[in-house]
Amino acid sequence: MIIAMLVLALQTPPTAASNAPPASPPVPSASPAPPAQTSSTPAESQPDLARSLERAGDNVAELKRAIESIEPAYRADMEWLIATMPEIDLKALKAEFLVTNVRLAERARLEAPWGKDMPESIFRQYVLPYANVNERRDDWRQDFFDRFTKDAWKFKDPIDATKWINDHLPDALNVHFHATKRKKPDQSPYESMELNYASCTGLSILVIDACRACGIPARMVGCPAWKKVQGNHNWVEVWWNRWYNVGDSGSDPRGVDWVQERCLTETDPDDWVHAVYAAVWRPTNTKYPLVWAFEIEYVPAVNITRFYTDAVEHPVTVPGGGAANIEVMWAGELVARGTAGADGKAVLPLARGGQFEVTFRKADGTRVTEVVKP
Repeated sequence: MIIAMLVLALQTPPTAASNAPPASPPVPSASPAPPAQTSSTPAESQPDLARSLERAGDNVAELKRAIESIEPAYRADMEWLIATMPEIDLKALKAEFLVTNVRLAERARLEAPWGKDMPESIFRQYVLPYANVNERRDDWRQDFFDRFTKDAWKFKDPIDATKWINDHLPDALNVHFHATKRKKPDQSPYESMELNYASCTGLSILVIDACRACGIPARMVGCPAWKKVQGNHNWVEVWWNRWYNVGDSGSDPRGVDWVQERCLTETDPDDWVHAVYAAVWRPTNTKYPLVWAFEIEYVPAVNITRFYTDAVEHPVTVPGGGAANIEVMWAGELVARGTAGADGKAVLPLARGGQFEVTFRKADGTRVTEVVKP
């Protein structure tokens, strides 16, 4: 089973390449330098709040006010958000914008049926952020909270809630895919809603933001250029114990769609222009390749191509046997969780060619970490 591939597809699932969404312009032959780092284990710098405040320049008072005015229970998350923000936002965003964003993200975590089971690191990376890539910073969270939580929270499973969002969002917001009627690929939520059309990137931004407003961890994923088929593509992933594929509207989030199939033959983990990247919020040494603005380097990423090309359901056994909760770390972040029953056995969604830290936690407090290489 292939993991980590949630696609916001905008047409009926194709049975042939000609039915896929219209291709974007090809990457220019004179491409800029590749992302600085594209291995499976990117190094990262630790969030440094003091350094971020220093980089804020004249806007530092707004950031300090955001920290001081947020509730004490949420202050650590506010500080983490500011410590990991790109400099362009450090110099521009106001306290009110940040406080509203953090409060509503925290509220979604508290009130969503699945919120109490959300890992802190997943919340911070994929629910708390107010943006995805380089889109205009719209104040969307209250609006999307009001529009989507009532129905999304009728579901107990966040993947089922994601399917509902993906199925209903285009009509609910009156935004549909069009390759030429949209003004630019990286439209913000309200730019797309004002125009009623968006690219795959613009629609991905809408779905991710709607998911985050409902307390569902979500992020953007993309390939700068397919190997043989002309064009690039951006889509969406959501996380709940593993990364899931939502697919086209009306499809099963736990299924397989055309992007997953295309990635098997049209991507290459060792060729940056044909690799698959996931946008993350924490600093890494890899930038997300924005085809429409290659010069932008402030969107961090990880190269996740092997989760598409070499995915594997890998069996593991708890050291010493017995039941255990299991966490899988890769490239500096939690990528999967699982449980082993009394027989001490479990199957984890990994990728051949990767190196994973698998931690087993037993009820008696015993904790064992092993390195697993599928």
